[in-house]
Amino acid sequence: MSGLELPVVCSEFNCDGRYLCYVTLVLNKQRINVQLAESGAVVNDKGLYLDESNLKVCAMRWGRIASTDTECVFLALNNGEIWIYSPLANEIVYKLSTGNGLQVNDVVVNNQGDSLWCVDAQDFIYQFGLEDLSLKRHFKVDSCSGLNRICLVGEGKLLVASHSVFLVDIDSKTVLQTFPGHTTPVTHLVLLTDDYFVTGAASDRFLNVYDLNTGSTKTVLVLQSDVLELSHSGEHSIAVTTEEGVEIFANPLVNNVASKKRRGNMSKQSTKAINVNYNLNGKVSRLPVLNVSINGDIINLVWLQNATIPYFAHLKWQELPVQYTFEATAATDRRTGNDDRSLHGKEVSAVTGYSEGNVRITHGDNFKHVNDAIKQWEHELQESEDVDNVTESLADKLELATMHLPKKKSNNATTAGTVTIVLSQALQSSDHSLLETVLNNRDEKVIRDTIFRLKPALAVILLERLAERISRQTHRQGPLNVWVKWCLIIHGGYLVTIPNLMSSLSSLHSTLKGRSALLPRLLTLETRLDFVLNRLHPIHNIDDTVIRTSSLHDETTQQDENDDEEADVEYNEELDDAGLIEDGEDDYEDDENVSSDHELPNGITTNNNPDHSEPSDIEEAGYSDLEM
Repeated sequence: MSGLELPVVCSEFNCDGRYLCYVTLVLNKQRINVQLAESGAVVNDKGLYLDESNLKVCAMRWGRIASTDTECVFLALNNGEIWIYSPLANEIVYKLSTGNGLQVNDVVVNNQGDSLWCVDAQDFIYQFGLEDLSLKRHFKVDSCSGLNRICLVGEGKLLVASHSVFLVDIDSKTVLQTFPGHTTPVTHLVLLTDDYFVTGAASDRFLNVYDLNTGSTKTVLVLQSDVLELSHSGEHSIAVTTEEGVEIFANPLVNNVASKKRRGNMSKQSTKAINVNYNLNGKVSRLPVLNVSINGDIINLVWLQNATIPYFAHLKWQELPVQYTFEATAATDRRTGNDDRSLHGKEVSAVTGYSEGNVRITHGDNFKHVNDAIKQWEHELQESEDVDNVTESLADKLELATMHLPKKKSNNATTAGTVTIVLSQALQSSDHSLLETVLNNRDEKVIRDTIFRLKPALAVILLERLAERISRQTHRQGPLNVWVKWCLIIHGGYLVTIPNLMSSLSSLHSTLKGRSALLPRLLTLETRLDFVLNRLHPIHNIDDTVIRTSSLHDETTQQDENDDEEADVEYNEELDDAGLIEDGEDDYEDDENVSSDHELPNGITTNNNPDHSEPSDIEEAGYSDLEM
């Protein structure tokens, strides 16, 4: 839908034009809706929202599953998965995965309903079996690059397109024939009959019809403006939506005008042209047509009113004039009897109704006006508090200000959701510097929650990146092993379902095998060290016993020597009676001026005052210790 700026991401009619499936963007998530073309009734009331905001629908195709005989919508997503959506049950009945996490550009189901083919952003082609919902094969054709469209051609052949179109043999995986294509990437690749197919490109107003057998261009369909959507009824008619409206080509394989335009090929102008006008209060405006479905002589048109509400028209195009304008009516209230399919109804008392087309959402997290309102409210509250607290003391004001101080929130807090988003971006874009910022996280709880939120398809890529770092940087083995451990624990069930897992994770297998080979040698070394330490332990105990015994012996010997010295002292009874033998318990007086006088036999006394410098009477009398 380039150039129209519609809120619809993509849309697709089923094969008979009864149902329209379209994807819209609601705030930050995509929503899938299905409506009945005849009455405009919504098949699924609230639609189905995709699980995460980063999931995008890249392509959608209607198809029938042979095993259940149900018509489903096959959604190609940007995470490497194909979701099978059931409109009647309004749920995803199954999810197919390519296993590489890359965007799936296109998907197609064969007429038998037992096989699905898709092509991804790395030009790999995948085949899934719809009976057992398993991956049958995947391969890459060397000479084909930039593939964005795929189409089935009979048995064993595929048409794939980038700027050019290639006819590929499935068994030999080789290009059988190359068609010239367009100057811009091919956006439409449709098989008209078993022998002819048509292609359309972005920003191109020419449709090329090719002959599969000869490889030549059968016809060139010339439009008035760039092609947007395409529908066909085999070789009978082709209807195309453009920026101006709808153009119909009757009998596209029959040339009308011969000219040498477009490399000498035969060109053809449109047979009918249809426009949709909307008249509101006398003001006429042209509405862009969202999609078209042509089946025989009946053509179904769908356009948007009120920016999001699809409206349908069913016309017999062969009875219309060459230039036809369809007048779309305004949506009115239900109580008037007319059909009003607005999302929330209409208030009768309101002067003007709410219009989705006037809404402009710039960003989902723009809180500028909210923050300004909060600051204004805080300022008014502070002014009112200042008026009420005029008589308060300075201490009261300081205490109040301390109580109202906002607590600083740590900016270093890491959440698992943020880390998961950064990790997914780093793995999908192969940004090694961004990946290093995630792997530097050492919090095991954050690592566990991050791996739990990580998509299983990206876990394989993460394990490959971890194996590269572990093999090159052995000092980081410990921290990186935590990431490997939680990847295997949480996504182990998904990993065992991947074919050729050993080749995908060969580097991790070889690295872990080399590390685990060292385990027996380390266990042997640990056993020897324990044996040596156990032998040294008793020797240390003996040394401690010898040291304690020697200390006890020395103490005993010292005590005996002291006893012997006391035994060698001669005891004299007369000196003891005279008070001349010290018993080791001398009494000391606190006052320094107090002196003690000792009375000797025959009335002689001695003065013990150290300051007394005169000789004692004992020395004058000529007595000595030996004489006494």
